[in-house]
Order: sequence, then C-alpha cells, then structure tokens
Amino acid sequence: MSKVKGSLALIILIISWLAMFWLTGSRTPWQIFSAGDKNAGISIYLGDIPSENYDRMGFTKGLVKYIANENAWLAGTDRGELFLFSNDGKQIWKRSLGIGKLVSMSVSNDESIAFVGEQSPAGNLYAIDLAGGDILWRFSAAEVVGVDPGKRSYPSIVHICVDGDDNVYANAYRFVTVKDGSRGYNGKAVAFTKKGDKLWQFPDNENIDSWINWCDVNDNNGKLVLSTSAYEIRPDMKYRDTMYFINKKTGQLINSVAVPPVDPFENTVMRGSPNFSKDGKFLAAACSDGRGLLFDNDGKILWQRELSKPTQVGGAWINASGRDGFAVTEGVVFTTINTFNRENWQLPTPVEHPSNNSMYVFNYDGTFKYKYRALGTMEAIEFAGKLAACAVGRNVRTHNYAAHGAVVVDLQTGSELDFFHTEGPLQTVAISNDAKSVAGIEAPAVTPEGKIIGAYRLHIWQR
Repeated sequence: MSKVKGSLALIILIISWLAMFWLTGSRTPWQIFSAGDKNAGISIYLGDIPSENYDRMGFTKGLVKYIANENAWLAGTDRGELFLFSNDGKQIWKRSLGIGKLVSMSVSNDESIAFVGEQSPAGNLYAIDLAGGDILWRFSAAEVVGVDPGKRSYPSIVHICVDGDDNVYANAYRFVTVKDGSRGYNGKAVAFTKKGDKLWQFPDNENIDSWINWCDVNDNNGKLVLSTSAYEIRPDMKYRDTMYFINKKTGQLINSVAVPPVDPFENTVMRGSPNFSKDGKFLAAACSDGRGLLFDNDGKILWQRELSKPTQVGGAWINASGRDGFAVTEGVVFTTINTFNRENWQLPTPVEHPSNNSMYVFNYDGTFKYKYRALGTMEAIEFAGKLAACAVGRNVRTHNYAAHGAVVVDLQTGSELDFFHTEGPLQTVAISNDAKSVAGIEAPAVTPEGKIIGAYRLHIWQR
C-alpha cells in the first residue's frame, strides 16, 4: 500500500510540474510567485546564498538591466549565474558563468551582447550573446592585475562602460599586501572592441597603485574618466590623484586632477562616480566626504556643494557618505548613503546625520532644486525619461526594515510616485525605457537579533 501511495504522489507531482511548466514556460515554475496587489509584483527566487550580517560593510550584490528588444530583464547573481527573464517572470535562458560573483554589467547599444564582470580567481570579463546566453569571448583580469589565492586576493572587473561604437572599457582591480603589511591595490583600465580585440590598457607597463572603482566614457569629448577610491594615501603611492582623463581611442593619459580633501579626511574618494553629461560638457561626482561636485570635461571644478558636512558629535566625526553623481537633463543628481563614524565605519554613531540616505538635485548653475530622503541606503539609481528608480537597502543605524524596496521619484519635483516594498534590503534596481516596469534584486540579511529576513530574489513590478 505504501508503494502505491508513493507512486501516486510521484505521479501527482509530475503532473503538477507539467501543468505549471505549461502555464509559466519555466522549468523551475515554483520560483515564480505573483499576487493580485500590483505592489507585490512577481518574485523569482535566484538560489541559495549565505545570509550576511545586516550591519556589515560589504554586502550581497546583484545585477539587473532592462533589455528593450526582448521586453526582458537580465539578472546577474553572487552565485555566478546570469538569467534572462521575460517581463512576466518567465525564464528565457540561464547561463552559469563560473565560481565567482558577478559584480558589473553593461550592454551593447543594439542590445545583442551583454558584457559581464566577475570577482573570481580569474576575474573574467565575459561577452554574452543575449539571444541565447552563449559566451562569445572572455578576458581574465588576472592577466593584468594578478591573483594571490593564498591571501584570497582575487581580481575583479569592478565596472564596465560602453561607448557609441560598442567598444568596452573595464576597470580591473584587486587588493595586495604591501611591504609594511598594510593593504595596497593593483588596478588597470582595459579597452576592447565589441568582438573582444584588445585596444589598450592603462597604464601600459605598470598597475595603478590605488583602488579604481568607477569609469565613464563619452563620445562627444572622446574621453574616458576613471576615479580613485583609496581612503588612505601611502608615502610610496604614485597614483594619488582623484580622476584620470584618458583618450578613449589611444589609451593615452590626457590629464589628471587632484580634488583637495576636506577635514577630517586625508584623501578625496569617489566610488559611484564621476559620470559625464550626454553632451560631454559636464562631469558630476559625489565624494565619500559628503560633497557633490560639477566639473567641466577637463576636470575643472565649476561648483561644489556640501551634501553632508562632516560633523563632530560626542567626540566622533560622522558624515553621510556621498556616492553617486549624474548629469542628466533634469539636473545634476547626487546621492548619499548611511551615516558613518570616520574612525571606524563599523562603529555605531551617536546620531543619524540629517543628510544621509538622500537624493539631491541641483540646476546646472548650482542652485538647489530639492532633496528626496529615503529611510535606507540608496543602493542604486537608474533613470527613465523624467523619472528615477532607486533601490533602498539597509539602514545600519535605525534597522528600519520597512524602508527596503524600490522607489520611483519624479525628477522634476522630487515627488515619490511609487514604493514597492521588499522584506530584505533591495540591492539594485532597473527601470524599463517607458518607465512602466521596475525590477530589483533583494538580498537576505541576518538582523542583530539573529533573524533572517528576505531572500535572494528578483522582483518585477508594473507601475
């Protein structure tokens, strides 16, 4: 009797799977959940990953981009997997790229190829055919910045940008241990054609001895700009400047700019910027010391604003770190993230800085337009027309879990148009070209009380 019952249960399971496969088109249909409330959207489980401490500095990542040609979402994960999902949540294809974490992504102008960077012993940059997920070519960052598995010093392709000819520009980086035992850096900017032919590398015969987290390219001025992110300057460091401007065709250095630091910081750090305006005339950047700056395309400061002034409270210097800077049609946009203690970013702060977790928008003449404040970190921001979509993640000071989710903001007025809540912190976001759909990746987290909130999921919402 027990064998009959077991066989019957198996048959019912198979029939159920076939029915769900027929309805969803997915081989893993149990991963797709949808509710009647439009704010609930579609939720797709992306697999098991370790749940990290809510308050830690480095945290789980995720990548997502809208592919207009397919009306689909390209999602990359910490598991080294790349997916293409339709706008209604059906899996179109999946590609396992290796053992590393996927940490950066860009797409060709015709949306035929995705360029994806990983952190791994190889630190590969992949070119992926978006029609089916096949690997077209790859390049290992270990070739230019090295690897030290014994110290778990693995190379990463930390950022990728693409110009109008679909040439690909990538920042390769890994940490190293220098002679005095402190942490140093190996960095290199590398350029490729769409087909994977290497155009140049900068510097040609050495590595940048600083953390290079960001780059941007512009066709109208012919330049690539990359910024440095080392919080401390060692006496023997060569690449001390804040920004380096490179001829995008030849890879030759045009000029570099050192932005003077503000107290109590010893160096000016840019992590999620700078970015050129579309016409190539302006360059917007936010600094970790809390400043927002607008430059001309040579790096001359046109104006700067204190988004979050470092303040001493109870003997501790606190500020809300600036991260993103964009020069878009509606104005110059900056974001700040959580409140941090200058002495040790892991230490608590006596108060929240009033300028933290905010988006600031200015006119191009530097006049203030408005401030939008979220209740958690602005993890990512993306634009569609006159709207901005923001991923709101952790607030490590208040532990306000209700803050997690995606917000859509009117760039002209600063009004919040939509909020889509997620249980765990939302780590990245994308918005469709017509601004009707929004997607983001949620990560699980372990709260200070030991509770796991959220899961590793892709969410798709309709506005």
